Amino acid sequence: MATTPAPADHHDDIPAMDYPQHEATYRGFITMVKLGIVNMAFVVLALYAFIQAGNAIAGVVLLLLSVLVPVGMQLMGRRR
Repeated sequence: MATTPAPADHHDDIPAMDYPQHEATYRGFITMVKLGIVNMAFVVLALYAFIQAGNAIAGVVLLLLSVLVPVGMQLMGRRR
């Protein structure tokens, strides 16, 4: 009775995982989620100021902060 040879292991041609790059990508993802949450909080507060409070100046200031604060947080986070 003839036996067939075992299939070759095809995992030899796959490079090892680049863990530092994986962790950097994950940190970037988590940072973007945090910045998105901060941005949405400012947008919700700005909409409240426009619609419910009737305060257009506060709404404009909050909308400007929704752009400036996440950018500032990102820039300050890089100074390590």
